[in-house]
Amino acid sequence: MKKITNQLIVGSICMVLAFLITVQIKTVNKRNVVNDQSQNNGEILVENEHLKKQKEDLQKQVDALTQKSKEFEEAAAGKSEESTLILEELQQSRLQTGSVDVSGEGIIIYINPKSNMFNNNIEAMPVNDIELLGIVNELNAADAEAISINDIRLTARSGIRNAGSKSIVINNERISPTSRIVIKAIGSKKLLEQAINFPGAIPSTLQKICDINYELKDEVLIKKNSTNQKFDYLEEAE
Repeated sequence: MKKITNQLIVGSICMVLAFLITVQIKTVNKRNVVNDQSQNNGEILVENEHLKKQKEDLQKQVDALTQKSKEFEEAAAGKSEESTLILEELQQSRLQTGSVDVSGEGIIIYINPKSNMFNNNIEAMPVNDIELLGIVNELNAADAEAISINDIRLTARSGIRNAGSKSIVINNERISPTSRIVIKAIGSKKLLEQAINFPGAIPSTLQKICDINYELKDEVLIKKNSTNQKFDYLEEAE
């Protein structure tokens, strides 16, 4: 029993270290968002490249620590009924919070701005936050169990908002509204297809300036969420 406890403790330490590195990644993301507002500054561009490299290195450390934690957990699992139940609850929690890669049947939606739209004197962005939110809401209403936009995993705390006229911010990461946007969702293929074909699910204005199509898949891979899930004010009610 002592060995099992030690394994779980070491696994927990690995997860804490991964969490601390994830916090640092979020800080890097925030700095990127701020610095993107000064794209014409050469020094800022160089710093952005450095921050992107730093983020990649930090993510590799998170992945390594997460794998080490998983190894300790698997070693502890099966030693007793209690440890097995704890591991099962932990795995379910990770699935719900988006902290692990997931796969399953679902749908992939492709939104491609039409190449001639810039010749039509259209001042608005081809895709905006409201339209993306509308599509995501339809997928959620169809019981989607996981959703990502351009491989950015959405969670209960995700925000989607315009950042000026040149980008959309999701989880402190920027995507271009003038480039291809890919939305992935895991759930019942039948329900997800019905949701996306429901009248009004995809705004008519979006259909006029973008080519939109989708494909149903037996296996859709959605990457884990790398943002900080720390709660500063939330606590369990007595």
